[in-house]
Amino acid sequence: MKWFVWILALMTLMGCGGGIVQKVSSGLLTVVVRFPPQRAIPPEAQRVRVQVTGQGLTQPLEQIAERPYPEGGEVRVIFRNVPVGPKTVSATAEDRYGTHRAIGTAETNIIANQTTTVAIELALTNLASVVGRIINIRTGQPAVNVTIRLGDRQGVSQTDGNFVVTNVPEGSHTLTVSSPEYRSYSKDVTVSVPLTDLGEIFALPQQLMEPPDQPEF
Repeated sequence: MKWFVWILALMTLMGCGGGIVQKVSSGLLTVVVRFPPQRAIPPEAQRVRVQVTGQGLTQPLEQIAERPYPEGGEVRVIFRNVPVGPKTVSATAEDRYGTHRAIGTAETNIIANQTTTVAIELALTNLASVVGRIINIRTGQPAVNVTIRLGDRQGVSQTDGNFVVTNVPEGSHTLTVSSPEYRSYSKDVTVSVPLTDLGEIFALPQQLMEPPDQPEF
């Protein structure tokens, strides 16, 4: 009789595939991201990235939604089958380059088989995107794979010479341009939100001795 009870208990735990069934409790999470008026969150912040982290998650859950109206409005994002327990929800409004123009966070707790709604008010950051183009002073052609640093942020020039450095705090910075093929140099620049265009920056090949005059930014 005992062996029958043990077999019955084991069958209760076994799934159709022969493994142990592990039921994970979860719930539904609705995130409402509110954009203040255009004067606070500029229209270049066109998309919002929403992430969920916390108990039961080995990696963040993430969704990206578009801003509804240039003058403000709100974005509603739904996450399904979110494990129960405390969670941190973050929302980041990004410009077309990926700079975080506005951010917000909220704490919540997911309850099994229930819908949890959390609202996040976005606040403007002081971060800017810095763009420009690196040109070979000798040939007039784009200078490729040149590293541009502003503080602890950096970017690399592409095949057309263009570069982007994202999430640069506004204010005074030292611009550093470096590459194995070009001479390194530094220059003080002022970064303004939301976008600072440094224009064309001329890079001096290593074989040339005297650096060219740099344009004013």
